[in-house]
Amino acid sequence: MVLPGEDDWKRQVIERAKELDHEHRRRVRGAFESSTARVLALRLLRQALRRLVSRPRRFDTREVPHPLPGHIAVTFVGHASVMLTTRRARVLVDPFFGEFLLGVRRKEAASLATADRADTSLILITHAHRDRLHLPTLRKLPRRATIVLPARCQSLVQRLGFARVVELQPGQSFEHNDVEVTAVAARHDGRRGPINRAWRPSCGYIVKCAGANVYCAGDTAYFSGFEEIGRRLHPDVALLPIAGYEPPGMRDDHMSPLDAVQAFIDLGAKLLVPVAYGSFPVGYEPIDEPLAWLVDLCRQRGLLDRLFVLRPGESCDVHGRETSAP
Repeated sequence: MVLPGEDDWKRQVIERAKELDHEHRRRVRGAFESSTARVLALRLLRQALRRLVSRPRRFDTREVPHPLPGHIAVTFVGHASVMLTTRRARVLVDPFFGEFLLGVRRKEAASLATADRADTSLILITHAHRDRLHLPTLRKLPRRATIVLPARCQSLVQRLGFARVVELQPGQSFEHNDVEVTAVAARHDGRRGPINRAWRPSCGYIVKCAGANVYCAGDTAYFSGFEEIGRRLHPDVALLPIAGYEPPGMRDDHMSPLDAVQAFIDLGAKLLVPVAYGSFPVGYEPIDEPLAWLVDLCRQRGLLDRLFVLRPGESCDVHGRETSAP
């Protein structure tokens, strides 16, 4: 319910959310009116079994050099993992190098050079899910690194021996070498899993270096916070998740490509880099569908020149509000 006197932009966001729901349900209506939960479960099981007999696709792994001052190299490692490299820092966001997640084998292997892994000085975790806060992966990273997490997550990593553990709530910032990290809100359930049901929040991060701003959304549903983040923090690049939208109820915690495009517009960013797709079946949708749908949406809306799809191990260079391929 919208109360009298609320800002017009909040009203507009609510209307956009309604339009997204309508458009999304219209697109998938045929699939779900004739489907049952059993059919959807069989689809997911079929994807998982197919992955068990197929090794993950591997990509060329190249070292990413530290760029010139004022630049950030954005490298897609795979699934939801991203590396940000500046002149004086190497940042890993939601690192996950495992081949299996909850018994499901990944389709695309993580791609990160050994030297870059060893050079990591800052780790950002967006929430406590096991594909984001992955203890076996964290054990492979340098103990001299600083790790930043949402509130109530410090106890999960305190035995790993990192040099510094920092908890941030939305609005709080942390400086590390030549970068400033600001935590921002997200709409996602950050509980650890079905056994550990303790409530933990989720967040995203804005990583700023000499005027270049990279927004790492983590996992989130579409919400009014995107427009506020855009107005206050002016991201140049938006790393947005695009999978986990079937059945429709999953959009309470995730975004479809349709949601991600609207979030990108709300943010006012210059470049959209999709993440959290292609390695594991996040939802019941076919694993290759999210990227294909996103490309089609960007083509329809004249945004193809602002969409940058990175395969695992590939990078793009960000400088202020100018973005180009390496």
